[in-house]
Amino acid sequence: MDSRGTTTVSSGSPSGVKVTGIRVESDELAMRLADEICAREAACSHIGEGADYRTQEACMADQGSKAPAQLTSWSCVPPQTSAGFEQCLAAVRGERCETRLQRIDRLQACRSTAVCAR
Repeated sequence: MDSRGTTTVSSGSPSGVKVTGIRVESDELAMRLADEICAREAACSHIGEGADYRTQEACMADQGSKAPAQLTSWSCVPPQTSAGFEQCLAAVRGERCETRLQRIDRLQACRSTAVCAR
């Protein structure tokens, strides 16, 4: 099993150190990323008849299939504990509508070096 989706939290207790494994669902992170991209696409009128996506569901299907690959390209685990992940989401929200986001790593804030540096 890949350990990328697991965080181990340690804390002191009177009987010693207590270690608890917390599974972080990469699917949830991928859906947050896809949702942010599709919200931007909707705000930029890239969803609808004659647009990049005909429906919100089509956008989510496309972006939801692409997002896991983006998450696995990042060198840090888990990205949602990093301020860098939130900065990436903010960069998606703030990107100009003229820019097509076929791949979010086109945004500096969404590259592994930026996401994992924070």
